[in-house]
Amino acid sequence: MTKFVFAVFAILAPFLMPWPYAVALAVAAASFMPPVALIVGILFEVLYGTGAVPYAFIIGIAATALMYGVRSFVKARIIGA
Repeated sequence: MTKFVFAVFAILAPFLMPWPYAVALAVAAASFMPPVALIVGILFEVLYGTGAVPYAFIIGIAATALMYGVRSFVKARIIGA
């Protein structure tokens, strides 16, 4: 339940907080639920539209892929130990 509330707050953060805090919260929440990084990246793209190249979306995809890798690595190390 706490992870879900944390993820919802991270998704609402671009509307409520300055962007550096929202990004930090999204990265922290993505360690529990990796798709949160992609959702926040899409929200940043919609809210702040960076121009012709969707940088926030690309960074969201990269962060999601990275967090899936980190999460699977940590799960394997914790369970396998």
